[in-house]
Amino acid sequence: MSAPRTAFGIEAASHYLPPRVSVEDWARTHTVPDETLQILHDNGMRYFHHAGEATVEQLASRALGALFESHQIDPASIDLLIYVHSLPTSTPAAPSSLPARLAASFGLGRASSFAMTGQNCASLLAALRVMRSLFLAEPQVNRVLLVSADRVCGERYREVGTFSFESDGACALLLSRHHPFNRPLAFEGHVDGRHHGGFRRPQARIHEYRALYGLVAHRLISRTAQASRLPLEDFRHLLPVNLDRHVFERLAGSLHMPVDWVFTANIGEHGHVMCCDVVINLLDLWNRHTLDARENLLFFMSGNNGSFATMALGNCQSFQAGRSPKG
Repeated sequence: MSAPRTAFGIEAASHYLPPRVSVEDWARTHTVPDETLQILHDNGMRYFHHAGEATVEQLASRALGALFESHQIDPASIDLLIYVHSLPTSTPAAPSSLPARLAASFGLGRASSFAMTGQNCASLLAALRVMRSLFLAEPQVNRVLLVSADRVCGERYREVGTFSFESDGACALLLSRHHPFNRPLAFEGHVDGRHHGGFRRPQARIHEYRALYGLVAHRLISRTAQASRLPLEDFRHLLPVNLDRHVFERLAGSLHMPVDWVFTANIGEHGHVMCCDVVINLLDLWNRHTLDARENLLFFMSGNNGSFATMALGNCQSFQAGRSPKG
């Protein structure tokens, strides 16, 4: 299997995380049984981020603002803004357009904009896969902003059967045709339509999803490495969706990799931030100085509706290194 042409690099990234709240404090307030809280703790869930009264648009604006501030982006250089979300409640009803409002707020006068969703928390990696095709098909597109934001629609949806604990937050990426680092090498995806109901599907389907979760992840990660024409050993880390850490300990073992090959060190700090986990994890990984320049990384995200996505990133370099002003 040959690796696809690489059309762009991820030039910069940022995130916005609202105040952190203890899962234990939340559980006491919402009368969660002690045994459920203990399982959440055992699965690595200690804290999560709560947006309070902040809207999804405000979360997205803060993530984009951090990106513009830290990387000195010239608004006139942006050709396209894409807004990605997981929940249907994370975008206003037509004719209002959140991506158009974000573009106007940041002075992106020449940028087109649109929104993408449909694969729940796997939607960000799915969007990056679409961007690969777009960069190849549209030679006039050179710089793209990809922003994602979600907030939980009601407190009763925070705790997802002890499998994950939902946070509010946002992230932003700057994609550049000419950036030589952080270049996507390969993508894979899997969608099982039997789980389209998400939280509303029958309990038997939920059990089936969890039983097969590791098998699907193993297959997609292996296929992504194969498409990259690199052995798994050439990837420094797998950056996963922030769910039950035991799932990824078992996954590392099934792939014959050490447990710490899967980066789960910050699950307890952040919980699961919808589409944003892999961006948060990448930034945290570099902030911890555990990654040398020009490594290869694998990314894995999944959605509660049966969607899975993976990406291989090559020639990785910290977003702070070699930064060019006013690109």
